[in-house]
Amino acid sequence: MRRFILPIAATTTFLAGVLVGHYKLPTAAMASSSIPPVAKEASAAARSAALLTSAMDGAEPSNDRVVSERTVIDALKNIATHSADEPVYDRVNDLIDGLDPAKVPAVIDAIQHLPKPREKNIFLSMLVGRWAEADPQAALAYAQTQGNRNNWLVPEVVTSWAEHDSAAATAWVTQLPAGDDRNRALQSLVSVLAEQNPSGALDFLQTLPESNRDQSLYAPIFSAWATSDPAKAGEHALQLPGGPIRDTALQLVSSRWAEQHPEAAYAWADSLPPGSGRDDALQNILSQWASKDPQAVAAVVAALPIGAIRDQAMADVARQWAESDSRAALAWAEKLPDGNGRLLSLENVLSNWAQKEPGKASDYVATLPADRTRDEAAQAVAATLANADVEAALRWADKLPPGNTRDSALEPIISRWAEDDPRAAADFALHNGTGEAAQNLLEKISGRWAQTNPAAAMAWVQQLSDAAARDTALPNVISVMAHDDPRMAAQLASRLSGDAQADATSSIVSEWAGTDPAAASAWAVSFPEGKTREQAFQDLMNQWAKADPTAAANWLVKLPESASRDAAVSAFTNRLTSSNPQAAAQWAETISNPTLRVSQTELAARAWLEVDSVNANAWIAGSTLPAEVKGRLLPPKS
Repeated sequence: MRRFILPIAATTTFLAGVLVGHYKLPTAAMASSSIPPVAKEASAAARSAALLTSAMDGAEPSNDRVVSERTVIDALKNIATHSADEPVYDRVNDLIDGLDPAKVPAVIDAIQHLPKPREKNIFLSMLVGRWAEADPQAALAYAQTQGNRNNWLVPEVVTSWAEHDSAAATAWVTQLPAGDDRNRALQSLVSVLAEQNPSGALDFLQTLPESNRDQSLYAPIFSAWATSDPAKAGEHALQLPGGPIRDTALQLVSSRWAEQHPEAAYAWADSLPPGSGRDDALQNILSQWASKDPQAVAAVVAALPIGAIRDQAMADVARQWAESDSRAALAWAEKLPDGNGRLLSLENVLSNWAQKEPGKASDYVATLPADRTRDEAAQAVAATLANADVEAALRWADKLPPGNTRDSALEPIISRWAEDDPRAAADFALHNGTGEAAQNLLEKISGRWAQTNPAAAMAWVQQLSDAAARDTALPNVISVMAHDDPRMAAQLASRLSGDAQADATSSIVSEWAGTDPAAASAWAVSFPEGKTREQAFQDLMNQWAKADPTAAANWLVKLPESASRDAAVSAFTNRLTSSNPQAAAQWAETISNPTLRVSQTELAARAWLEVDSVNANAWIAGSTLPAEVKGRLLPPKS
């Protein structure tokens, strides 16, 4: 039996993988923190396979043969001392399938001191899954007593249990108290139920309280269902209540259907009611269809109404078509009507063409009229050239006439250069760029440099004699430094002024308030009234009110009436409205700016009405809100 061999992937990763048609159960290969050179990986894989074969010593499991615990232990210890790849782990999984489940605890004890945590965790997930096939309660007891570090083993048990006794596994999962453990267990359970019977899995999901029906639980259901019967899956997806869950289900169906029959999938999606679900479904289908038959999609695109879907479809067709025939794709893109779709299509074709024939692609850019199309085309070609050879890309860009096209080409080249030599790239941008384009490059380079070597980036910025360049680069370096040393970042921010100081202060306060709001508030108060102080107060409250609303409120009480206090109270009420709208409304009434006071109070009052209309109505009637606002909020008098 093939098992999960890693903790369940994050919901966003799962959904993203499903929507592009690449979702599968987590594998050992996904656990790797880095990808070694191909040659080393291949030799390591061969070495691991040989070791596994040797350790198994002819003991491959079969229908009538059980593998001994000693064989399994030896195999796991051998593999753990060498690099392995997914096929090797597949064989280990097969080996563990031949192990008597009663022997699993002994094997787990024997591998507790393996030198590599990654391999140990992979083996534990396989072993616990095997154990759960025969004795799920014992496997659960082990998984639950290992502490937070091993909580991810519980879903492994649930998966194996549900595959062998879904009724018992369902009964156990549904009685769990609300929380992360229950959510993870539900995800595993629903994934198994969806593989067995997607319709039944959906029925089960509908029996759960609405608060438990997380969007991620619908993903495995409609992914599995659309694989076997996309038309039926699409029919049931449409029956879901409108909103993110239905939209996600429609996307999943469209993605899976497009893998099998893109024409039928497109006809279905085109008949969906207007909305984001239909738009996203069409986009998914056209993108996948273009990867198989770009010329066919090109004919479909011509009939699409003007809009984002058509623009993206054009870009997808151009990218896929250029893979096989750049010249034909370019001829098609050139004939497209003016607009964003044509622009994106040309960029995609030129990026591909520049990889194959950089000289000819570069020459083509020079023939374009001096407009946005040429600027974007130059940027696309430059990015491709820079990935291959930064110096060659610079020489090409240097031949372009000064202006927007040259600036557009330099941006990706210098950004790529900065990855290897940020000082040289920054010096080039400083002395060869002009205007806003140069400022943008300095901002990007300084921020990226500070992430890898903040001391060097700061030293370079501080020695700049050009005040404008220094004010451009310094806020980005300070923002990165604020994460590790907000006090030092605060001292540096004092050297700035105007918008540069306001931007840097915002970054510092946001970071500092997360670790020491009292110190962050003391620093924020040191600024005089104005834009910087108002932004600092707002950022402070956004963090502080979320972590400790009582302490934040006590600080607000001491502030004198001012625009900065209004900014702080406004941010505070925004944070408070969802959890305590009554308090939010009462705080909003203390804002001195009349316009801001009314808008914030009305927002809080509306939220209060939704949870406690009786008391909210009484308070609104006696509040200082204008009569017209009260008329919008209060029920009409009979």
